[in-house]
Amino acid sequence: QITNGTLDVKKLMKTWILHKGFPLVTVVRKGKTISVQQEKFLYRMETENWTSDASYLWDIPLTYITSSCNFTHCTNAYLLDQKSGM
Repeated sequence: QITNGTLDVKKLMKTWILHKGFPLVTVVRKGKTISVQQEKFLYRMETENWTSDASYLWDIPLTYITSSCNFTHCTNAYLLDQKSGM
């Protein structure tokens, strides 16, 4: 109901429940362009904690506000469901 059918909550939660660990999201700004990238966060690089599987991705809902907003009704949403985006 909250997402008005725009987000597959079951698919999103599946990535958070079935993957071990957490994603590390890196945000880079170059001029007016913002890019985001996700990778598996590893505290220690131990072979039993590492996977080279490229499909090891989370569905990460991101919200952001731009400088052209008045901070009341301008929150934007983005779903990072790939290695990188925006």
